Amino acid sequence: MRNYAGSILIRMPSELHKDLAREAFESGRSINQLCLEAILARRALRRYDPWKVVEQIWQQNRRVKPKQMQADILKAISEVRHGR
Repeated sequence: MRNYAGSILIRMPSELHKDLAREAFESGRSINQLCLEAILARRALRRYDPWKVVEQIWQQNRRVKPKQMQADILKAISEVRHGR
């Protein structure tokens, strides 16, 4: 079995490198952290079936009455506006 060092070299266009460096600086993270997050997100999404999730949400929300859903949405919007 092969041993892996855990490091890779990525070549990218200079403009993309500039954007990535800016994003890293503004978010207080390193370029390495941003790249690792992107790779892990891609890995997680490979097995993600959005239609399955939509169907699960639909099934759960079928039991909620429209007036209750509207009240919950308005309450959530109000809380966000007031910083809660």
